[in-house]
Amino acid sequence: MKTKYVAILLLYLIATACKNNRQTLGDKAEEQQVNLTELYASEEVLDTIVPNPGVKYPEQRKIDPQNPPKVINLETVAEARELDLAQYYAEVEYIKLKHPLSEKGIAFLGNSSYEVLYDQGGMMGDGANSRVYLTEDKLIAGDNFFGYHCFDFQGNYTHTLIAKKELPDFDLKNNKASLHWSPEGETIHGISVLDDNCLIMSTNNRKSTFVFHHLGTRKNYLSRPGSPGSVLLLSPDTYVADMYRAISTGREPMLYCFDIKGDTLSKFINYNPLADVGRGSYTNPESTIFYRHGKYLTMRQAYNDTIFRVTAEKLIPVYVLSSGSKKPDVQTALKGDKKGKIFISKLLETDDFLFITHTEDYDCRNNRNSGAVRFFYSYFDKKAAKRYALPRSGFPEVFTLTNSIDGTIPVSISNASVYKNKFYSSYTKRQLSEIISSDAFAAFPAAQRAKLQSLHSEMTDFELLVMILK
Repeated sequence: MKTKYVAILLLYLIATACKNNRQTLGDKAEEQQVNLTELYASEEVLDTIVPNPGVKYPEQRKIDPQNPPKVINLETVAEARELDLAQYYAEVEYIKLKHPLSEKGIAFLGNSSYEVLYDQGGMMGDGANSRVYLTEDKLIAGDNFFGYHCFDFQGNYTHTLIAKKELPDFDLKNNKASLHWSPEGETIHGISVLDDNCLIMSTNNRKSTFVFHHLGTRKNYLSRPGSPGSVLLLSPDTYVADMYRAISTGREPMLYCFDIKGDTLSKFINYNPLADVGRGSYTNPESTIFYRHGKYLTMRQAYNDTIFRVTAEKLIPVYVLSSGSKKPDVQTALKGDKKGKIFISKLLETDDFLFITHTEDYDCRNNRNSGAVRFFYSYFDKKAAKRYALPRSGFPEVFTLTNSIDGTIPVSISNASVYKNKFYSSYTKRQLSEIISSDAFAAFPAAQRAKLQSLHSEMTDFELLVMILK
């Protein structure tokens, strides 16, 4: 009988503990929601940032033993297999956005050329595209030239997050944006979007500003002086700053995590080899890539093999992109012979696959004209744990993914992105023209050729078409 009572008591204690644990978890979730509600209602403006000294969390790069990183070999020739998005998606939705500044002659950028002019010199380039960010029921579209604007899923413009008071020039006929820059002027550095939260970065009259904006309330819940680095939201009240510079000559942090009022939560040292660029010009073929997968911000540092999930406490390795003898060291990337060396240019991750775009040799105008740079498109199938190479190539601006879902058009890879269980891409009228004029157009199914031509004829030069696969 005593054993029975002990067993009953033990079951009671376990049940009580589980009940208390559920209450604790529920209390934490409720407390977090209350904190966020208060945060969004705050509309706080800070003129200075005085962070607390020290770093909250020690640096950790820790493998999840239940999910060790997958090694993906890019050096060897992979089995050729087409990636048809119809394997993973079944529905399509089209949303057409009209640029809110169209009456001033402004359009969305689509494979546009651009120039930025300074008092003494300037820079120019090709392939500029407006970005599109999805949330559950909104879209943000825009660029650093003409600002970022919010729309609903019916394509209705709702509000502008940021736009310059003095707009740059846009030559619609030649698809070219021109900006005259001065340190006293206004510069848009970009935005980061995490569901209904946005971090907007700008400089005005030499003063850098961060604005934390909530799309649901259409209010800024915090405005404060900006800080260095390329920044992205990690949560509504934390962000990371990418500080990696391949030309750095010292062992410095390549990534910081901060709370929104400036306290340092963590920092991660750059362990890439150091380079000596010396005098003269140098190249820099890679940039650090960030994207979101599920609840995680994910990062691949330029010239690093490893792809990490990022938290405020640690970096979690999930993939290793092995290039073998084709891997460039940083010195070669900046100053050496890049023939045959692999450079990563784009990553897209869904629940089913990791899509990888890489080049051999440096992607620049001269190498494109001479045929020195070659583009490779492949994907790592998570279920099969195997990498497959797409049996086609071409420049990213006109390269498309196969998409045999009824009523769809091929996916433009240069503008493709992922939001949770949605895969989407955007197109200007000019970009649709470029796809129709490309060599690949004849190989598309007749229904897709007709759909492309129909969508093209229905668009104006001031609209952006967003295709969402679900």
